[in-house]
Amino acid sequence: MNKSLPVRGRSVFQLCLLFLLLLLMIPGFGMRAEAQITFDRAEVNIMKGRSKKIQIYCSTKKKKNYKVRSTNSSIATVTASGKVHGKKAGTCQIIVTNGAESASISVHVRNSIRSADMMFIGHRGYQDKYPENTISSFRGALKYGAAGVEFDVYLTKSNDLLIFHDLDLSRMCGANVPIHDITAQSRFLYKVKAHGKNDIIPTFEETMQFLASQGKIAYIHLKEPHNMNGAAGDELAECIRRYGMTGRSVVFCNNLNTISYFHTHHPDIVTGHLYNGSSTMEALTELLSGASYGATYFFLVKPKTFSYDLVLKAHELGMKIGLYKTKKESTIFNLMDYGADFAMLYHKLIKK
Repeated sequence: MNKSLPVRGRSVFQLCLLFLLLLLMIPGFGMRAEAQITFDRAEVNIMKGRSKKIQIYCSTKKKKNYKVRSTNSSIATVTASGKVHGKKAGTCQIIVTNGAESASISVHVRNSIRSADMMFIGHRGYQDKYPENTISSFRGALKYGAAGVEFDVYLTKSNDLLIFHDLDLSRMCGANVPIHDITAQSRFLYKVKAHGKNDIIPTFEETMQFLASQGKIAYIHLKEPHNMNGAAGDELAECIRRYGMTGRSVVFCNNLNTISYFHTHHPDIVTGHLYNGSSTMEALTELLSGASYGATYFFLVKPKTFSYDLVLKAHELGMKIGLYKTKKESTIFNLMDYGADFAMLYHKLIKK
């Protein structure tokens, strides 16, 4: 007589099997099961005088058998537990041996974050010196070396596309007026104020015209994406084309239907998917969903959801991946280690 698991037992078994298959789909997990020695990152980037802990994985022998050394201790040193310390600017290797097996990882000691190859984008421009989401803020970010800027686009009830972050003007303009009620004409009645400076609320067209004149990149965050699946989205796409910015623009949001609309009706416009959650596993699901809807960029809001495995999966899918808002220098170095493609810099980090 054949014996089989009860229905409930089979369900649990199937769930476990599916979970295992999902783990194996993530490049890092499968790779670590086969490789002898691997790391939790692609490389190590560190500031001179700082330290960073790396994780070392070995599938065959106990950790106490590791032997770890630096190829140039004048550039960087390493402890047996994997703590790397940067001593002077330069590049060396950390060599890990375990019996007959060995592996190495590159260490880049840097004097500043500006020496990295990763693309830096000014989040709402340069917020520490200028009123955010204004032309002066965008100009300031580019002046300090940003490759482009991120900005927020609202569709108002007058069908104008305006650049603003909040739902109303109280924080930035001192007026209790919804941004939805502002028109391209009435915007001149209000000033965006910060740091002793003021500027006007720009239109989307003015912003694209400025960035096109500078030859820089536009990261376009749609703040009300449910309103962009029609005439407004068509107008936005046409404006991007009008200023020759299709190769230097990314339209992104957290609404998959809007991503699908642009992918279907405006396939020449690059789109991105934004994930604002806190789960690394959910981030993987969102990454796959974004790719299936046509997104080729993936934006993570929270640094803790970033991982080397997630970056590997994004690149496997042909997507670029980065952090939406970077407030700490240490976070930028972690993104470099993982092989991220871009970081949106926040405040003073732009000029470091």
